[in-house]
Amino acid sequence: MTEKEKQQAIQHMEWDELVDTWKRRKEGAIKDTWGKGKFFEYAIIRAFEIEGAQVRYPYNVSFPNLDIEGKRIQEQIDGAIYVSGLSVIAESKDYAESNIDIEPLAKLQVRLRRRPSPVIGCLFSATDFTWPALALIESLMPHTILLWNKSDIEFCFEHHCFVRGLQAKYNSVIEDANHMLDLSAYAQINNKPEL
Repeated sequence: MTEKEKQQAIQHMEWDELVDTWKRRKEGAIKDTWGKGKFFEYAIIRAFEIEGAQVRYPYNVSFPNLDIEGKRIQEQIDGAIYVSGLSVIAESKDYAESNIDIEPLAKLQVRLRRRPSPVIGCLFSATDFTWPALALIESLMPHTILLWNKSDIEFCFEHHCFVRGLQAKYNSVIEDANHMLDLSAYAQINNKPEL
């Protein structure tokens, strides 16, 4: 499946089909025809799009002025999200076997350095994060990266609240310096199961 075909396929999915496909893939009930981790990348961006965010699906960035051994260096961006005055570069990791370590955080920080300072990063994980990754997130300033783990993503798929989740996480990093607000706990504390 080409990147264009993946985008067309995901954009035809409405909320119920998107959530059902996510659950069935997670449970191993359907065969992966997208390639490792690709459905996850597209599903996250589509969820934000369905909720009204302006998005850009996964894309490559070429550096036209750099040429090393005849090759142009590229960044592969998992998506961009624009909503409620926030501009977000998304990085998605679907490692079913392991938690996310520091490398994706470091890569995302490098990408943020090349962009205007108001841009934030969101690292979406289909699992969780290692202790070193959680420790590193505290020292990546001035770049803001919000961490989304499996629990956050499942909560948002269940309650149709990715945009509200992003706003809650962003508010939490501003007010409490918390880069990994647990959305389900936050909703329970505030007595708002849907955020």
